[in-house]
Amino acid sequence: MSDIASTLRKHWIEVVWIGFALANIAIVFSIAQWETIPFHFVWVSLTLVYGLRKWPLGTTIVVLTMVTLISGAALLHSVIQPGGSGLDEMAEVPLMAAIFVAMVFYTERTKAATAAQQRMLERERDFIRDASHEFRTPITIARSYAELLRASVDASDAVEDAEIVIDEIDRLSGISERLLTLVATEDPDFLRVRTVDVRDLVEGVVRRWRSAAARSWQLDVGVDGWLSGDQERLELMLDSLIDNAVKFTSDGEVIAVRTDADGDDLVIVVADTGIGIPRDQIPRVFDRFTRADLDRARGTGGTGLGLAIVKAIVEAHGGTVEAESPPEIGAVFRVRLPGFRRVVRDATLQAPSDQRPTKLDEQVSQEAGHPAVGVDLPG
Repeated sequence: MSDIASTLRKHWIEVVWIGFALANIAIVFSIAQWETIPFHFVWVSLTLVYGLRKWPLGTTIVVLTMVTLISGAALLHSVIQPGGSGLDEMAEVPLMAAIFVAMVFYTERTKAATAAQQRMLERERDFIRDASHEFRTPITIARSYAELLRASVDASDAVEDAEIVIDEIDRLSGISERLLTLVATEDPDFLRVRTVDVRDLVEGVVRRWRSAAARSWQLDVGVDGWLSGDQERLELMLDSLIDNAVKFTSDGEVIAVRTDADGDDLVIVVADTGIGIPRDQIPRVFDRFTRADLDRARGTGGTGLGLAIVKAIVEAHGGTVEAESPPEIGAVFRVRLPGFRRVVRDATLQAPSDQRPTKLDEQVSQEAGHPAVGVDLPG
């Protein structure tokens, strides 16, 4: 009995449909006019159930045959009765069956194409994962020999050449690690969710970058609270956004990081006064290997994977990220993450009295929904 109950629970849609279809078949048997209405109800409901379940091809053929025979017999019984509609109504049976067969044909083709695409994606992920792992050992060996070469030569030109080799090896290593991260985002265990302190997260990342890049840094933690997420992945996401801002700004230009809340969503904004994003590149700025022209990137030229990682991490948290490039401001990236819980603390950041809001402050603050305030990080 328990097996029967379990089967009924698993196939409850089919059970309900069978009851509905039999009721309409009974109506067709019992009336001599308007019989095509319950007849069509049977076929329309069959189409809906198939769309939900997409049975195997063998099961579909059996169900189609039974419905064709039973509904055809019911319709024939109805039309030959005194006052019936006439035998021409029987043309409905092969027509409805043909329409259903056409739908099954295209569904099967779609399933086959989807399965082939899935296999191709799996092979691509396996290739990237395997290649990235295989690169690690030769990259490590090559870097070690390059460092030995740099340490063993005295000529400045040779040292400079060795440093260029090391930089390129490090860049190749970074590409390998980023590819592994992108592949890992599709793993169900990609995130290790815990409670993340938003203020500590944002201030910690910005503090590291402030000592590494000579920019005019502004931080405005507009809300305090906790977020359910992966601390390490969120740090990588914010690192990638700031790294992108640093690449497209010069010394002294402004990079602003702000947080705000919109209901249960945390909003993180990273904005800069750099060269901005060309309008035609904004729709694909988060695609893999999308890079600005080297001339616009001032020779820094990234791997084109940083913003793709940002999008993957944000979407893994159930959030969204968007980019824009307002005139005369630079670039603005806005991340929205769900699951934010606001708290109120006694200590809040205050803007220095002699610091006035800039154009960037006004733009980002207006988008974030609070007054424009520029805040410098403590030293």
